[in-house]
Amino acid sequence: MRSQVGSDPGPSYNLARSWAHYGSNAGGPAVGAIVVWPHHVGKIVGQENGQWVVESGNDGHAVRTRPRSLAGAIAFRRA
Repeated sequence: MRSQVGSDPGPSYNLARSWAHYGSNAGGPAVGAIVVWPHHVGKIVGQENGQWVVESGNDGHAVRTRPRSLAGAIAFRRA
C-alpha cells in the first residue's frame, strides 16, 4: 500500500493496523478509500454484484484485485 499513495509514509506503515490513522476518515466504504483490517489493508477500486472490489498486496502471496467482504474492517481512510 505504501507504493499506492502519493508519497511513501515510511516503514511504520508496513503494519496494516497503522493505516487506520493515515489520511482522513472516509466515513465508510467508497471507491478510492483505503480499507483497513487488523492484519490486512487494501484500496477499494469498484463494486461488483453488490460487493466491494479491493486491490491489495500479499493476498494469497500476490497482488490481487477481487471482490472482498469488508467484515471486520476497522477503518476506511482517504489519502
